[in-house]
Amino acid sequence: MRLRLLSPLLLGFLTQSPGFADTVYLTNGRTFEGVIADETGTSVKIQMPGGSLSLPRSHVLRVEKSSSDFAEYLKRKGALQRSGAGADEWLKLALWAKRQGLEQGVREAGLVAGDLDPRLPGLAPLLRSSGYVLDAQLDRWIPYADSMRRQGLVQANGQWITREEQAARQQAQQEEAARQHSERAAARAAQATQAAREAELALAQLELQARLQQPRTPFPMRPTSDTRPTSIPGTPRRCPYPAGIAVPEVGCRIRRSGRALHARSTTPRSITYPGA
Repeated sequence: MRLRLLSPLLLGFLTQSPGFADTVYLTNGRTFEGVIADETGTSVKIQMPGGSLSLPRSHVLRVEKSSSDFAEYLKRKGALQRSGAGADEWLKLALWAKRQGLEQGVREAGLVAGDLDPRLPGLAPLLRSSGYVLDAQLDRWIPYADSMRRQGLVQANGQWITREEQAARQQAQQEEAARQHSERAAARAAQATQAAREAELALAQLELQARLQQPRTPFPMRPTSDTRPTSIPGTPRRCPYPAGIAVPEVGCRIRRSGRALHARSTTPRSITYPGA
């Protein structure tokens, strides 16, 4: 089994001191359970599996001391650190943390074991489940995303693809965007044309309504028997002669009930319009 120097990141994981699991009650009603609380005269530092938080002492109502799996994990980790345990012991701690549901502990202890012996039997399932892979060139466990980037891959929509595939997808997306833009422009033009036609139709309807609402010219009344219309070639005029009077005009047209009498003679003669 090989021994290695711990990386600075892993050393940071091991700087937490063991203690008891506490429950911190805040003045706003919020509660932190299963944490490690370090109290001072002005503040309370809360250590949790996901990180730490420092609060003013005035915001903390009270702190209750108790035991928890997280506190036990910190205690065991501190003991391994002080004793200089090997990869096997750290793997055992990682397996214990997994049984307790402490994912942060699984990752921390598993990375320490992997840094000491990357190919330790039983270690790979733990670290892979935490999102790490063994890089053959570096001979150490690194995050899966870093491994993909080292292979020249890029992440697009949750998938790792080559840069060529990414360029092809981007080109296809640009072409699709251009096509959609063209379709939208054509649709807007068609809508504008339709709106113009509807406006012209509405205007024509308004003009027709205006014409229909204009006052109509009265229809001429039918002439009386004393002033029936006549026509003399070249000069239309009204016949000045009443019924029964001789008309000394050639070509004088006399109408009565839609019938006309014409003077056919070329010489002047009298035409007597019959009485009513």
